[in-house]
Amino acid sequence: MPAVPTGPIPKLPATITIPKMVGGPKEDGTLNVPSSPCFHYSAIQACWLWYLVDLDLLTAYLEPLGMTPYVFDARKKLGAMNLSFFNAAGFYGMGFPGNKGIGIFNETEVNLVGFATKVGANVPQGIALADFLRLGEQTKRVGNYRLWVACDDPAAVAFGRQYYLENKFLVDYQYNVPTPNNPSATEWTWSCVEHTKQARAIYGATLNLQGQSPVFGNMSEWIDLSWDPATRRPVGSRRNYFGLHQTYLLPAGNNAVQVTFGQSRHEMRHDLLTLIGTKRAAAVQVFASPTCIAEASPYYADL
Repeated sequence: MPAVPTGPIPKLPATITIPKMVGGPKEDGTLNVPSSPCFHYSAIQACWLWYLVDLDLLTAYLEPLGMTPYVFDARKKLGAMNLSFFNAAGFYGMGFPGNKGIGIFNETEVNLVGFATKVGANVPQGIALADFLRLGEQTKRVGNYRLWVACDDPAAVAFGRQYYLENKFLVDYQYNVPTPNNPSATEWTWSCVEHTKQARAIYGATLNLQGQSPVFGNMSEWIDLSWDPATRRPVGSRRNYFGLHQTYLLPAGNNAVQVTFGQSRHEMRHDLLTLIGTKRAAAVQVFASPTCIAEASPYYADL
């Protein structure tokens, strides 16, 4: 039996096995590509829907994995979770006919906010959710445990599972979100469906932030938490967002966020229904990497 790592760095693979995609969605075998010590996002637009959740419920998910939920409201015994949806692209640095070497992927992360139980004595207590969203937690022990990661790119699924130990699986998305290239969109809408012939919906969301005023801040570094079943230890990784988040603190009774649940039998749908149910979102965060080039509409240059 191999020795169990006792230090802070798990044994990471030197290469990652990914599907070889030819001509778009068609798979033609696999490729072994070098793993990178850091994954760099070339562009991202992300939206987090934040919910206050009963501590006992969060503990039932986290305690068996050696993690503890963070207490954001001791009087009401509430912790927090977030439902994160993002569109992203990464330059992979190698391409071939049928594969342009740019990874384009959309994901949902179902995140439970907590920390490794063994370091609990060193975790600062008493941070309100509003302050956490604006400034983060300075010791960087509190993070997002990725209960589920639903992604529409097979290569990203493979990399996430093998390198970051994510509980990641393949899905499909349909979405319409505001961007500079989509000026008619005034609200966020997206749906996550099974990557099967039935294509049953796991969940859907609609977000309308008109009339809401954001607070600007950056809570980086975000700590992403996963679980290593081989060593039975929680694993963390650090994610930096280079820019400002827009945080919208939603008053009680606000209906800016609507989440629906589909007919899928996937466990992610079950867990979302258990964790969110009919709760109202407490806050929303939005992040978009800056546009680097803009080409205006054409004109007749001979006048």
